[in-house]
This record gives sequence, C-alpha cells and structure tokens, in this order.
Amino acid sequence: MEVLVAEGANLLEHAPVAEELGAKLSRLLYGFFQGDVLPQAERAADLGLDPTPMLAVVSDVLRLYVHALEPRQPIDR
Repeated sequence: MEVLVAEGANLLEHAPVAEELGAKLSRLLYGFFQGDVLPQAERAADLGLDPTPMLAVVSDVLRLYVHALEPRQPIDR
C-alpha cells in the first residue's frame, strides 16, 4: 500500500498545475486517495478480497486527471 501512496503522490505532485485551483484539486484528490481509497483497499485485503480492481480504477482516474492538466498547444488561426 505504501508503494501505491507514493505513486499517487508522485502523479499528483508532478502534474503541470499552473493555477491555485488545480493545486487545490490535487491536494483534495490526494487526501481522498489516502483517506478513503487506501483504507477501503486495506479492509478488502484484510477480508481476503483482492483490492487490485478498485485501485486500478482509481489509478486510471488519477492518470486521466494528470493528462488533462498537461499543457496544450495553442490553436493556430
């Protein structure tokens, strides 16, 4: 689980965020990941359930978020 926390933090820390709003959203997502997702994954693992599918979905959503924040090329007119 610690590796997943580190990976999630790395994704959010290195997202090219230029505005305060994006930085705040990154902090909220990280808090959600650490405070809600990981405890549920740990509970599932303690019950003998594989938390991988849930963690994969969250990871995919975080990757989409990071991708959406990448700088865009200006539109040539």
